[in-house]
Amino acid sequence: MAIQASDIKVYGSASMPDDDAATNIGGAINTGIKVEFTDIAPAGQVEMFSSSAADTTQQVTITGRNAAGEIVTETKNLNGTTVVAFTTTFERILKIVMSAVAVGTITVRESVGAEVLITIEPGITQVRKVFYNAVAPSEGSIDFYEKIFFKNTHASLTLTEAKISEYADPSGKITFALENALDGTDTNGVGNNRYVAPAGYTFNNTEKNVANSGNHTAEKAQGVWLKLTLTSTDEPTKTTYTLRESGVTI
Repeated sequence: MAIQASDIKVYGSASMPDDDAATNIGGAINTGIKVEFTDIAPAGQVEMFSSSAADTTQQVTITGRNAAGEIVTETKNLNGTTVVAFTTTFERILKIVMSAVAVGTITVRESVGAEVLITIEPGITQVRKVFYNAVAPSEGSIDFYEKIFFKNTHASLTLTEAKISEYADPSGKITFALENALDGTDTNGVGNNRYVAPAGYTFNNTEKNVANSGNHTAEKAQGVWLKLTLTSTDEPTKTTYTLRESGVTI
């Protein structure tokens, strides 16, 4: 069977900071971190449940912002397939962290309307936004760097002529660069926080060929560096950024 869109997964990297103190950003792929989900809109409450009745011991912590812009956190225990409601009203969700992997798939959805926001598959312990709590400077501009991976999870097929392109950037604040080899482990350097660029990369918005001559082989991942530029005149913004991978499959 040909490679499906669902076979291309977007994962995090070994070091994805919550602040500007963490160092050595990037590194190897971390398949326990997922970086794709639909944010809540408008502000509201959420609920969760598992597809397996065995998931009753894991704690799930949701962190986001309220309508005042404050970071808020709430933790609940899974109760198998029974719906568990959170009481916090989230204006946006920043990350969801599980205390342990689940047997089933965890669904997080809006309490009103039941729109699915996030699915947490077995093996995933965290779902997060990139550039967590990045704040504009009081003057001038500042750049933030973060690394994610596009993984071809198909067991045997290669996506040929593979390219990664920017699909949407409503804010116009993010550019990207690709690592030169699949399953790359580059960091931005020991002792460097997320303000420091990884060496040797050019960031822009142009479509780029996946490494390995555009052959995204089975079970391999393409590292993608992201750059966010904020200036002192930027206002707080709830926005999205979307990359997509395309190619040829048999």
